[in-house]
Amino acid sequence: MTWAILMVFPESSHAQLDSIVKAISDTVINKFIVDDIPKKTFKDKFMYPHRWYIRLLLKPTNSDFDTTYILSSKKKLTITIPVSKKYYGFNLFDHSSSSKLKFLPNNYYHVGFNFSNMFLTFGFVPNIKFGSKEGRGPTKAVDFQLTIIGRRVITDINYQNFKGMYSRDNSESQTIAVRPDIKLISYGVNTMFVFNYKKYSLRGAFSFTDVQRKSSGSLMAGIYHSHVDFTCDDSSFNAPFEPSFSKLIKDMNKITVIVIGLTGGYGYTMVHKKILFSTAINFGAGGQKLNYTLSDRHIQNLPLNMAIHLTAKASLRYDNLRFFVGILATYDNNYSAFVMHFNSSNYMGKAVAFVGYRFNLKNNGRNILKALRLVDYNK
Repeated sequence: MTWAILMVFPESSHAQLDSIVKAISDTVINKFIVDDIPKKTFKDKFMYPHRWYIRLLLKPTNSDFDTTYILSSKKKLTITIPVSKKYYGFNLFDHSSSSKLKFLPNNYYHVGFNFSNMFLTFGFVPNIKFGSKEGRGPTKAVDFQLTIIGRRVITDINYQNFKGMYSRDNSESQTIAVRPDIKLISYGVNTMFVFNYKKYSLRGAFSFTDVQRKSSGSLMAGIYHSHVDFTCDDSSFNAPFEPSFSKLIKDMNKITVIVIGLTGGYGYTMVHKKILFSTAINFGAGGQKLNYTLSDRHIQNLPLNMAIHLTAKASLRYDNLRFFVGILATYDNNYSAFVMHFNSSNYMGKAVAFVGYRFNLKNNGRNILKALRLVDYNK
């Protein structure tokens, strides 16, 4: 009996494995292999991926949302020209002297181009920039901010790497100090879940693949993480503001802040004819691990403490379903709470003016695609 069981068990396992492999294979074949797309000639095989995409683009779909509230433009080619400026700041608060230092990069305005269709949204920024401030020094910057907006989930991803910033204190003179030795590396992820996704669209609020047709809102909840390394090479953070700060602040030359927490909030879009005003605010709290390095290279690790998080977005635009124009702004802030000798906060933001147009490939593009012989097999 024992040998019979041992012989049957592998055969059963192989049968289950074969069944799983066959199910996966059938799913892939049904998804990607279409009988009515020609595959005989080299040209047919070469054009197959594009023809498969065009077929999917023109295929009718069932909506998983209330179309009286949301109109999807996902199958349209959307081209947008934004003019944007990004902001970043790191603030240091000295409790013993009630002094404050602000560190900021000298950023530019940038002109870019964005393209989106049913699968992909991408953009690029040519070397068209203007608007840096005189007397603030140069900043070498890698500033990457990506927002992935799904129907149920929105995720903000950011990465900043700055070399060279300027600082100022909270005195009445508001003296500016150029600090080419300051380095900052910051990265983080903030993900939110939208509960009322059938009637409220974050895409309609802060991207251009949806249009909110009737006013609606939704509660949101999510998780966030951030990591900041803030370093000075040549001297302490408070130079040249020496008299205003405690000995600890004068001795520090690196601060590392790591935070993870939970957020909750609400988003709402008000629609009046072709005018849309949208806002979304989320508050959060989490655990923060902070350490700092002194001039003698001694690293001091502080106990786990609380950090407060705020994310806010707002936009205003005119949208007639083809042409749209407007402005939007985002703001994200992490604040260290209950640190004994000092507090820190870092924030980032973006202001954008934009104009764009949607090309209706589904309704008007079929004739163009036929003329290009991309749907000649499916007249």
